[in-house]
Amino acid sequence: MTDLGLAPADLLVPGDVALGVRDHGRHPRLDDGGWSGDILLVPGARGTADEWDAVAALLRGLGYRPVVVEPRGHGRSGTGAWTWPAVLADLEAVADTLELDRPAVVGRGLGGAVATFWAVAHPECPLAVSIDGYGNPTGPEQLAALPDDDRADHVVRFSAFLAASLQDLPETLSQALRAVEELDVLALYRAVRCPTVVLLSTESDLAEVLPTDLGLVWLAYLDWVHAALRAIDAPQLSVLTIPGSNDAYLSNPENLAGTLADLLPAPAATLPA
Repeated sequence: MTDLGLAPADLLVPGDVALGVRDHGRHPRLDDGGWSGDILLVPGARGTADEWDAVAALLRGLGYRPVVVEPRGHGRSGTGAWTWPAVLADLEAVADTLELDRPAVVGRGLGGAVATFWAVAHPECPLAVSIDGYGNPTGPEQLAALPDDDRADHVVRFSAFLAASLQDLPETLSQALRAVEELDVLALYRAVRCPTVVLLSTESDLAEVLPTDLGLVWLAYLDWVHAALRAIDAPQLSVLTIPGSNDAYLSNPENLAGTLADLLPAPAATLPA
């Protein structure tokens, strides 16, 4: 329920793939004029619209209109080949159908990568926020915290472990996770064309569920990711940390909603042309 006692509207937006959408609506106290406060929220891999309920309710109470999009292969959305252009077209179809005005885009993990691709394609976007939106280790140079003679082998074994874990997943989700693994993370973030913020969690829940040796590989990779993203010289890009693990938006929605409200333009703000 929203702060007004109204249930969010669950919709199916038709298109190349039918998309599950949860529209939390806009608080009626928002004055007309200026930016609408529209925000597209994108869950992480395997996620559904439910994940964003607490944060969306808080954002709506601040005057924003949060709209959660379940990517193809997730939740109530249909399946279809996962390519980044196709997924961007899905979000654009939702924005067009709901008549959203220059929506900000916020995503976590897989959704964070989607938000960043949006930032590359939509310079008019007031803000894109990627929460832990990065790929996986693909080269020994990304594992500087580990001994030199083991790095290449660690990358091979990490990739093999991920490949095995994808075998029993539905095809669209498997394609999505492969696409994330193949990301050139630094090139993607260098290419953003609108204000973009990367929120990096200070902890990682993935390291706790991996085999011990691969958990150490993951933590070494995260050290590289944090340093490499901060070293990018891109005027539209900012890199911040958020306390907690990768599910901080679930476990501490008040903190995340407050962080997003600090970063986002206020509803009804005048945006640059």
